[in-house]
Formats: sequence, C-alpha cells, structure tokens
Amino acid sequence: MQEAIASALAQLARLDAKAAQVAETALTTLNAGDSLESLSQYGVQEFCWYVLPVRFTADSGDRTFAARSLGHVFTLLNLDRYAEICTSNATDHVLHAYSVSHETGLAAYHRAMRASGVEPPDLPELTWGSALGSAEIDAYQATSAAQELAITLEDIRPGSRGWRTTQAQQARAFLTQPDNQGRSHLDRVREERVRSWLGSPSHPHRQQLWPLLGQIIAGSEPPHNAASALAPVRRLLDYADEGIGLTQIGYISPTAVRELCAEFDWPSSPSPARSETDVMQLIALHKLLRAMRAVRRSGRRLVLTRRGRRLHGDTEALWHAVAQGILDTDGFEQAATETLLGLLLVRSPRPTGNHARDDEPDITSDARRILADAGWGAESPDGAPDTPQLQSVLINATWLLETLGFIDGRDQAGEGGPRQLTKAGRAFALTATHLSATAPAASF
Repeated sequence: MQEAIASALAQLARLDAKAAQVAETALTTLNAGDSLESLSQYGVQEFCWYVLPVRFTADSGDRTFAARSLGHVFTLLNLDRYAEICTSNATDHVLHAYSVSHETGLAAYHRAMRASGVEPPDLPELTWGSALGSAEIDAYQATSAAQELAITLEDIRPGSRGWRTTQAQQARAFLTQPDNQGRSHLDRVREERVRSWLGSPSHPHRQQLWPLLGQIIAGSEPPHNAASALAPVRRLLDYADEGIGLTQIGYISPTAVRELCAEFDWPSSPSPARSETDVMQLIALHKLLRAMRAVRRSGRRLVLTRRGRRLHGDTEALWHAVAQGILDTDGFEQAATETLLGLLLVRSPRPTGNHARDDEPDITSDARRILADAGWGAESPDGAPDTPQLQSVLINATWLLETLGFIDGRDQAGEGGPRQLTKAGRAFALTATHLSATAPAASF
C-alpha cells in the first residue's frame, strides 16, 4: 500500500511538485504512517475542517491549496469519496469561516461534522464526553465507521427527511450489539466511566461504593410502582401546568400548600400550614423541580418549562429526571448526598421490631467520618465537616426520599439510628448513582 501512495505522489509531482509536497505532508499528518485501510470519512473531515486550519497552516490560501492537493492524491488512489470531501463546497465554507475568526470556523466545523452523518449522535443511553477513555474512544471510532458504511450503502441518507432518527437507531443497534464475550461497546463505556467515577482522586468519599460496582454499571429499571411513588412530583407538575400562585418572596401560595397537604396527608407545623416553609415535603419537592429545570417563575406564578411539560406525561423519563436531580448539585452538597445514598445502598437491611438494635451508628456520624476522611471540613478543629451543615444536606435529601416512599424505619438525620431503603428506594438510589457515575466527564 505504501507503494501505491508513493506512486500517486510521484504522479502528482510530475504535474505540480509543490502540490505533491504539501499533499505528502498532509497525508502523513492525517494518517500518521498507517495504511490506507485505517482512513475514515470522519478522519478526513476532521483533518480538512479542524486540523488543517488550526494546526497545519494559518494562511487561508494555503489551506485551500493543501485540501485540494490532498484531494488530488485521493483521486489518484481511487478514493473518490475522500477526494470529494477535500474539494467540496462544505470544505470551502468551513475554511472560509476560519478566515473570519477562529470561533466562527469552529462553529462551522461542528455544523458540517454533524450534517455529514458520520459523527456519532448523543443517545439517551449515552452522551459522548469531551474527555474520552480508551473504551469510549474505541466505541466512538467504531460507531463512526459503522455509520460511514451505512451512508455508503444508503441506509443513512444525511439531509433527507427523518435521517437523524435513522442514524440514532443505527448507532443504538451498533453500540448495544454484544461481542463474542457477550459485552457491547455501551457496556464497556459504562464500566470505564463508573470505574473512573469511583476512583476519582477528587472524590475519595466514593470509595465506599466499590462493592456495588456491578450494580452501579447496570443501574436499575423503574419499579412497577414508579408512577405511584412519583405521584407527589406529578401532582406539583399538574399545579404548575395551570400556573401556581406564588407569594411575593416566591413561595407556593398557602391555598395550594393546604390542598397538597390534604391530598397526600402531609403533616405540617403549625397545622394547618400557613406557608410552604411549614411543610418539609413541599420544600423538598419545590427545590427538586427547580433543580430539574422542570418549573420556572413567571411573574407571580410558577409554571412548567418545556422540559417539565415533556416529563409530565412520561413516567420513565420523570423517574430518571428525579434521580438525576437529587445529585445535580455541586461541591459539599453533592458529596454529602452521594455519601448518604451510598451508606443506604451498602448497608444490609436492619432488623426491626424486637430484634432492632439501638446501638447502630447513625448515618450522620458515618457520613461525617467518610467526608472527613475525604478532606471535607479539614479546617475545622476536629477535621470533620460542620455537623449542622451536614445535617441540613442530609435532612433535605431525606425529606425527598421520605416524601416519595423510598425510605422507612427510624429517624434519618442522626436521631434514633439508621433507616432503610424500600425496594423502590433501592432502585431509585441505584438509578441516581448510575446516572451520576455514567455521565460524560469533562476531564479525568
């Protein structure tokens, strides 16, 4: 194959020595000395639309000349599809965009790559990250190659009506296809991400979850009673669909508060409730829906967002959004909530009734120890997080779990010992942890 390349470059040199020299450098940059079989449409496009204008040459005229010279070599090698990319209007457009500004060029590059059909699409099962591990790189490149083949066979026709749906279906089928070991690309990417998440040096509190590695990778399907568990969330979305009146400082109107308390038999202090702040369940739900970006304030009313309207009628999507929302925080709050879910997941079910033990350590103490070992609260006298701050986070998370029927047993926040996850609660905690652990990472 190297002989074929040398022959093509020699033919081009007889016509234009400079073009042959530029094409040889471009081909070496593109292919890194590998055989022509390793070339891909994605690679050629990335070279022409990103590497060439950003790293190869800064002169706009030289860029076009280099692209056309490379295209000439591809023609001599009978790689007509790749030659067409080098000399296409799309390449001319992208290269011209870089002459306007670097940002304009990058935007044109991303648009052209998406329109080409060989860029693997994001799926509900897998959003591609900006920092890819080896398994994810393999999956991305293999999926792109599979889509290139589908385009060649006209199974995917970029630009035609409905082609993105077809592309997503093809990508999903390829990523979930088991290999001879019974594992798919999606399985390998998820395992890689979970291992990276658990082993993150910046989050040592996750070490307690290593015994659950397999369960976190697999996640959990919504239980049969998911709709029932999510009834309070959906009811608040019902109210927001009509527009919930808000007080001047943004709390849900007392009338709506009392109606919800009556419907779900929520206790309040005082009773009857005079404000949202009198009902812990409503505080937790309102905070959650805002974190989920399912509601927004419009004047003196709380209304559904477009996302909230979509989630309203889809139990499975709502289940995943709520699970994602409980960990959609930053810093200490996220670490504390992850620690709480981890402790609840790794603990074996406790005896109840006459066999219950009162000397079990409470979760607040365990969480404080784990977070202290992870470096939170290092500036405090005992090197541990502030107990009231930790209890505030744990109480808020517990209110939500309790409101949705995901925990039972004794008081959670350090008063009377640990509680336990219900069957639905365990599925929820695994879903939340799975979604957090398999989310794309910006960096490792």
